[in-house]
Amino acid sequence: MDEALLSWRVHPALERPGLTLLVSLVILGVSLVAGLWMESAYWSVFALIVLFLSLESYFLPTRYTLGAQGLQVRKPFSRVERPWSAFRSAWFDRSGVTLSPFGRRHWLEPYRGVRLRYAPPGQPPGGAEVRAFLLSRLDAQRVRLEGVGESTGPGAAEGEGTR
Repeated sequence: MDEALLSWRVHPALERPGLTLLVSLVILGVSLVAGLWMESAYWSVFALIVLFLSLESYFLPTRYTLGAQGLQVRKPFSRVERPWSAFRSAWFDRSGVTLSPFGRRHWLEPYRGVRLRYAPPGQPPGGAEVRAFLLSRLDAQRVRLEGVGESTGPGAAEGEGTR
């Protein structure tokens, strides 16, 4: 990965403690039911691990690094690096950006694309800064862009994320 020009960390579980408690209780409940149903504590532990890891990007911190040549997304159990040339479309919304190798929406997008969540309010970089950086790196002639002119990211209501 080249030198970082923008870098930030998100940890959704810490940003939304009420939802985190609810999701944790559901995971524990489902794990207990799995163990009781299969009559083995091993199945409870297995279910707990699988459910927790399936929500890795929610429960564990994610670090995003944007550089001149590409991006890097680091999580505790996974790492993704992609050059800017790998993307054919970008969808901007209130909570982040989805970068896809497909020219339009595709059913494989969740597995092949990269989701960048904006930093929480009050932490740099803001949604508008991330959006501006991405627009400067993505080739507008080759990459389909959607949601570019809309308000995006935390702080958009105060005018930070507007056009």
